[in-house]
Amino acid sequence: MVKNYTAVQNDVNLNVSYEGFNRKESNDGIENKTESVHLIFCRGAKNLGQYGGFETFLDKLTEVHASNYTIQYYITTKANGDGAMDETKLSSISDVKKNKDGSVRSFKYHNANVVKLRVPQIGSAQAIAYDVKAFRWCLYYISTHRIKNAIIYVLACRIGPFFGSLVSKAHKLGAKVYVNPDGDAQIISRKNLELMAA
Repeated sequence: MVKNYTAVQNDVNLNVSYEGFNRKESNDGIENKTESVHLIFCRGAKNLGQYGGFETFLDKLTEVHASNYTIQYYITTKANGDGAMDETKLSSISDVKKNKDGSVRSFKYHNANVVKLRVPQIGSAQAIAYDVKAFRWCLYYISTHRIKNAIIYVLACRIGPFFGSLVSKAHKLGAKVYVNPDGDAQIISRKNLELMAA
């Protein structure tokens, strides 16, 4: 999987620039660097390496790129509920930032910034709520820090009718959005129908 991602990465123009990044730490506790790096926002996984395929993929991807300081990953994870991120099961995390209640808000793992988002416990709809909240967090961070040419990499796309408007907002901010074809059942089924009709 990492090989496939690297091939996609090499085909993508990753010219990312920072504007106005003179601070070492932002309000949300995530470190910002002043040099030019490739910013990739990964969303759609519940945690890192503790749940399923997308989670393990991100764990290995960030491990492979841990010493590559020209790529900076921002990974959104679930803070609560089924499959939530449990950073105590990871080795060598750093820069742990906590909320006022003592719960972990963000940390660094394999040189990636990991953010934990609280999701309302609303049954099976929480997957949709998490995906929308994670995408909105990416947009907020990109907008607040005026990041140009960021990449939002969608591992699992369970947000159907919300997806188009979120992608439009990302494009207005100058970000590119890539969807993992394995994570979008709608795209896969549509392609299968087109193939069957041909």
